[in-house]
Amino acid sequence: METLIAYSTTLGCTEQCASKLKEDLGEGVEMVRISRRRRYNFQDYNTIIIGGSIHEGMIQRSVFKFCENNLEVLLQKQVGLFICCMDLDANEQELIDRAFPVKLVKHALASGFFGGELNIKKMNLLQKIMTRKAARLKKEPDIDFQKILDFARKIQEL
Repeated sequence: METLIAYSTTLGCTEQCASKLKEDLGEGVEMVRISRRRRYNFQDYNTIIIGGSIHEGMIQRSVFKFCENNLEVLLQKQVGLFICCMDLDANEQELIDRAFPVKLVKHALASGFFGGELNIKKMNLLQKIMTRKAARLKKEPDIDFQKILDFARKIQEL
C-alpha cells in the first residue's frame, strides 16, 4: 500500500467522500476509519490523507487526537487533509486551520473542502435539535465531487 485515507464520519458523508477519493486515486489506496483504540502502522504508506467532518465549527475529536498523537510520524510523510461541512459560506481555510494541528496544516501538500450533507434519517434527537435552521434539514447533499477529483489529482502529482 502506498496511500492511507484515515477518516472519521458522524453521519456518513465523510465516508462517502473518502470512498470517492479512494476510487479517484486508483490502486494502492487503503481506507480506515479512525478509532481511538487502534494502532496504526504508517511504515507501509508514503502518503497519508486525513479527513473528518465539521459540526458546530469543530472536527471530530478522534480526528484531532489522531493527528496530535501521530504528529511526528505524519510530519515525515506526504500528507493531505480534507473536511466535509454543510456550511458552504464558511471560510474553508479557516475551518481547515481550526480542524488540524498548525504544524500539520503547514506541512500538508494538499487540503480540500468537499461540501457535505445533512442526513436527517441518521441524526439522533440531540443532533436534530442542534441543527438550528429547519430549512437546512431539507437541503439536498452538496458534495463537490469535482473538488474531490481535483484533490486526488494533486495528490497523484506528488
